[in-house]
Amino acid sequence: MTEEATVLQKLGGEAGCRRLSSEFYARVAKDPKLQRLFPGKSLRCATEAFAAFLIQFLGGDEAQTQSRWFLSLRESHSRFQIGPTERSAWLRNMQATLEEFPIDESTKQALRRFFHHSSACLTEQPHTDPEPGELMERWSEQCVLDDVVDAIHTGQDNSVLMAAPRFVSRPSVFVGLLATMLRSRRPALTEFVLSTIETNNSLSRQLFYGKTLLHFASGAGSVDVVSSLLRMGVDPNVPDRGGHTALYCAANECLTFDGPDIVRRLIEGGADVNAATGVTRATPLHMAARRGHLEIARTLLDFGASTVLRDAKGDSPLQRAIHCRRLQVAELLRSRGNGSGARE
Repeated sequence: MTEEATVLQKLGGEAGCRRLSSEFYARVAKDPKLQRLFPGKSLRCATEAFAAFLIQFLGGDEAQTQSRWFLSLRESHSRFQIGPTERSAWLRNMQATLEEFPIDESTKQALRRFFHHSSACLTEQPHTDPEPGELMERWSEQCVLDDVVDAIHTGQDNSVLMAAPRFVSRPSVFVGLLATMLRSRRPALTEFVLSTIETNNSLSRQLFYGKTLLHFASGAGSVDVVSSLLRMGVDPNVPDRGGHTALYCAANECLTFDGPDIVRRLIEGGADVNAATGVTRATPLHMAARRGHLEIARTLLDFGASTVLRDAKGDSPLQRAIHCRRLQVAELLRSRGNGSGARE
């Protein structure tokens, strides 16, 4: 990079990225060729996600990139049916947005070239070699990141372990990679996460998508990583961006036989077994009931989970189980419906 102003600075910083995304998606909302990619949905999430991508891509404040769930652009676009028609419409709307955006002409031209090149790569359409400069340097780095995510999903662990450390200087991105590794549940990648956090304790406080590694490890059923983070002094009651704790994540997401052990370790580490969190004000027992996680529900009850607390809709965990047809959990809750569920 040269000493001249960066593209992020020329755009007006993080606020400029959000403005560009907002003005672009205001046009998308009126384009029938692009509207069908978002059937029956608000474009708010797409607007936030694109702004977060721009901030992250251009090296902005990582705390403002939390609307991203996908590190990989290929992965984030794979949900959509994008062909030449949709790409042309996207580029046309971006061109119109840039025309009216208050930046210098050279930056507009650089962004037009970048979007033309990157959109062709993402849609596997013919493209020319990129022009050198800041944006193409950053694009090359994004392509490496996409490749690492692909390697995690396709079991190429050696490639992952070789390439992942290059992102350690970008903590939010790096934590996102560690979280993706944990979700794979492959021993080599889990061991890499474990050794990494034990070497760099500061990662335990970093966020990706508003979640800590304790949230991700609890949902993935990674007992060793959960135990290590708790030994580091990570507070198990820290909420994620949705207000949920790691215990909520375990009850809601953990599909492995290690789920009850995760629950036990979190509660013994200080997790509030009856924390009613998020918009729905659901407890971990509500979520275990909803998902039909029988042994997790049993463990929660053993550690004092209340069977009578009600969520924002007025439902008890038993009612959640009944509504979701989780018959085994419903029977357990009926048999333990003493108000607290605590062990004698």
